[in-house]
Formats: sequence, structure tokens, C-alpha cells
Amino acid sequence: MASPRPFLVLTATLLLAPLAWGEAPNAELPRARRLLESLRYAEAARALDTARAQLGNDRDTLLDILELQGVVAAMLQQPAKARAAFQTLLVLAPDRQLKGDYAPRVVTPFFEAKAWVTDQQAVLRLEAVPQAEGTPSVESLSVRTPVDLLKLGRTVRFHLNEAGARWREQTSPLLEGQASVAVRGQQVRWWAELLDERQAVLSTLGSATAPLTASPPLPPAFTPQASRAEEEALEKAPSSPWRRAAYVCLGVAVGSGAAGGYFGLRSRNARADVEGAAVNDQGLTTGLTQREAYALDDRARSNARLANILFGVAGATALAGGTFWVLGAPVQVSATPAGVVLQGELP
Repeated sequence: MASPRPFLVLTATLLLAPLAWGEAPNAELPRARRLLESLRYAEAARALDTARAQLGNDRDTLLDILELQGVVAAMLQQPAKARAAFQTLLVLAPDRQLKGDYAPRVVTPFFEAKAWVTDQQAVLRLEAVPQAEGTPSVESLSVRTPVDLLKLGRTVRFHLNEAGARWREQTSPLLEGQASVAVRGQQVRWWAELLDERQAVLSTLGSATAPLTASPPLPPAFTPQASRAEEEALEKAPSSPWRRAAYVCLGVAVGSGAAGGYFGLRSRNARADVEGAAVNDQGLTTGLTQREAYALDDRARSNARLANILFGVAGATALAGGTFWVLGAPVQVSATPAGVVLQGELP
């Protein structure tokens, strides 16, 4: 008697072949591809409609169906229908590119749809709603769709694991762009799928291999809060002694710098009078007497020394003023779970 094992192996191979070849479990999708390759566009369109109507398409299958619907509609000279299919495709997957080289009749509505999605900021995504503060445990999970211009979302399927229990599923309706589910636990692992009216997966938040974790929010860090009266008093309080010293030093620096500039200018003018005096053919000064020349030279030297001293005072007091200004900055000390926090203002 022949063993049935080869027959069983052959049967299993035939059943698993579509999955091994990367084809979707929706049987109408590979059929539509074959019809498209045979240029039987009308039949391909009907096959794609049947594939789209099937309940529970996964996200990859849905995206492939939408892309081929756009391609086939464009081939049938139906640009509006092609553009609508491509808009739905790109709302779900804005980075999607066509899988193949097509004629302009296909590429044009595709890029028109991409421009529309970009201009309208119409990308459909699912995001988590932050947990409410003040709860000792996780009591609910909420998700929302900030934008859904095509009104595709209908329900959200939550996958939940509460406190290490077994995974369970719960579906909640999407009302005004938000869906919630009640849970209970100190820590809940979860992920969610946004579904359309045919239970096809439009978008996901987390995944079975990378679930999210919800925990009660940490209490706010302990930071002493001043009352409004205290805040007003602080606002009206006079500046610190360091800041007052800084103002004095900076004022002295400005005054010293100005005085140094004045005496430096006088020294330069005196030196110019000596060097610019008339001389005779023998190189002797004739425009000034010897006494006047000595007096101008002495004035230039003394004014230069005084200017240098004043510039030095200006630099030193400016440095001191800057130091006092930094030291006078307000500082606040607060305690947090991580330790002591020192806060202040930079000048």
C-alpha cells in the first residue's frame, strides 16, 4: 500500500505556496494581478472590487489593492477614479511608490494624489491619548486620529495584556476621532489597529512584536510653588547687593574709559604739535622754542600715562562688574525624585 505522505506534503506545499511567494491571503488579489498582466483591465477591476470587499484585509493587502485599483482605473481612462484610489493609498502610506513602470496616464493621477495629500496634510495616523494624572493604576486606554479627511476610520481593535495575563482583543467604535477601552492594572501592555468599515487595517499603533506599555503617570516633581502675592513681592523686590555693586562697577568702567579716551586724545594732540613744528634746512626746529617743545613733550607723556591708568581702571572695574552681575543672578533650589535641582537665570 502506497504511503499517503507524499500526497500530504504536496497538498501542504500547494496551500502554503502563495504565502511563500509573498502573495496576500486574499485570493482575488493574485487573480487581479494576473488579469492586469494579461491586459484584461475590466476583469481586473472587478477582481479588485471583490478583493476590497473581503472582510479583514491586513494593511499590506489593502495597500496593494488600492494601488492596483488606481492603476487599472487609469488604464481604463478613468482618471478621477484612479486619483481617488491613489489618494486613499497615500493617505495611509504617504511614502508609497508605484511598484512598476507605468505610462503617464497612470503616473499623472498618482502624483496629483500625492500633491493633494501633502497640501491637505491628510495623512491618517493613530496616536495615543496621554494618561490622566492622579490615578494609582491604568483605568483606560484611548487613541485618536488627529486627521481623517476621507472618513475612513470606523473602529479600533485593541490588543491588551493586563498585569501579565493572557492577551485579549477588544474593539471600540471611533467616535469624533477617538476610541477608548477600559482596563485595570498597574502596567498594561497593548497595541491597536485602526479599522475601516470592512475591518481592513488602515493604521497601527505598536505591534504584536513591539507593544506599548501604559503605566500610571508619575506624580509631579516636588517644587515649592510661591503664591501670587509672593511672586509679586519677588518681582518688586530690589536687586541683590551683588547686582548693585555690578551697576557701580560698570558705571565706573564707563567713566574711566571715557576719561582715558579724553587724556589719550590730549596726549596725541601734544605729540602732533611737537612732531609737526617747522624745521630749517639743518633739521633744527624753528616753529617752537626749546621751552615750548619740552612743555609739549612733558604734557604728551603725562597725559599718556594718565590715559593708560584710566584704561586699566576701566578694564578692571568692567571685569568686576561682570562678575558681580553673574553672582547676583536669582537662584532657585528645588527637590525632585532625582535629587536637588539648582535653577537660575543667565544674565
